[in-house]
Amino acid sequence: MDNTYKTNKYRLSLLEIVGVTSIRLTFSAAFAFLSSEKQNNFTWALERLRGLFMTSEGGPQVIVTDRDLALMNVVDIVFLECYHLLCRFHIQKKCASKVQNVSEFC
Repeated sequence: MDNTYKTNKYRLSLLEIVGVTSIRLTFSAAFAFLSSEKQNNFTWALERLRGLFMTSEGGPQVIVTDRDLALMNVVDIVFLECYHLLCRFHIQKKCASKVQNVSEFC
């Protein structure tokens, strides 16, 4: 799950939810335009997602997000039984920016 910040014509946030199959193929699971990046908006979107994907076998087993605190809190509330991980790409990007800042002072 990732949220873009007001890059469309209507200046709304776009929450994109992508799935990965067992053979590592990706697919678009859902999109939602949100008026703001607040917990109540994320709750609405993730509850709709849960309604679509919950089956007798359960729902998603793992959810990966960036470090958006509102989204992280809602994932932990709406999907109690799944693991919540941080996105490796975003972690590497943040680490690279910190290392670059440190090397400037050496």
